[in-house]
Amino acid sequence: MDTHAMLSKILKATKPEEIFTQLDFKKEYLSYQKIFHPDVCHLPEANEAVKKLNSFRDQMEESNKIKDDAGTIEQATEKKLVFRGDKDLLLKSMENFQKLIRLNDDSAKHFRKYLPQAMEYREETLYVFMEEKAVPVYNLTLPQEHITWFTSRMFEFTAWLHQVGYCHAGINPASVSIVPETHGVVFTSFYHLQPLHSQLKTISAKYLDWYPDLVFKNKQAIAYIDLNLVQRTALYVLGDKSGNGIRLKKDNNEFLIDFLITPHYEAYKTFDEYRNLLRSLFGKPKFHKLEL
Repeated sequence: MDTHAMLSKILKATKPEEIFTQLDFKKEYLSYQKIFHPDVCHLPEANEAVKKLNSFRDQMEESNKIKDDAGTIEQATEKKLVFRGDKDLLLKSMENFQKLIRLNDDSAKHFRKYLPQAMEYREETLYVFMEEKAVPVYNLTLPQEHITWFTSRMFEFTAWLHQVGYCHAGINPASVSIVPETHGVVFTSFYHLQPLHSQLKTISAKYLDWYPDLVFKNKQAIAYIDLNLVQRTALYVLGDKSGNGIRLKKDNNEFLIDFLITPHYEAYKTFDEYRNLLRSLFGKPKFHKLEL
């Protein structure tokens, strides 16, 4: 793309994502600055382009500030997240992660792809390492063609988690990352993980209003909690940041939305019904390239 075309693209852009990618925006910003800074570029609208680039950079930096129950999350590299904050919660997350990776039956080996490669706590910081490039879904909005497989992955992981006897109890946009190249999903925090059907000890304070009323009545770690949180996370990434499924574009498939706002109580049954729904609505699965 030549300089004039790049300038036109910047001036026409209405949001940062049209110019920058989430992980590399700082490098991309510097590259644009080297081209369009008034000291080196004398095109009439270069100064206006620099102002827009500055604004877009600030917006990207703000959107990359992730807050969760323990404190803050920073994307250090494509394959590393840095968690800082409440030491007890961070250590609990790592402890629960280690419980899951110690499972070694055949199904556990398959579902290992939904977990980080490793966690390491040092100097009051929890480092979470991934095998592939992974992007937190916090502040992310994706079209329906990606929500379909993203939600399917979350349902599948939840079904396995319940099969091995655990309830996550804290699925939300700050605890899930997406792997764009392979259409994968990685769950990156486990603050509230506990045995399924046990007394519910903790839930997410940040996403307190995402939990169904039944949680506060029965205080049990049941499958319904995780399924409800998966659905709300899916609706959040589809565009309704409340997770309620009310503020969405009208061109989304009504049967898909209806499934995501309907209560579900059994994880594997829900996963199976969801896959059947996708086949009936959209036919054979297609791989839609996702660039983040």
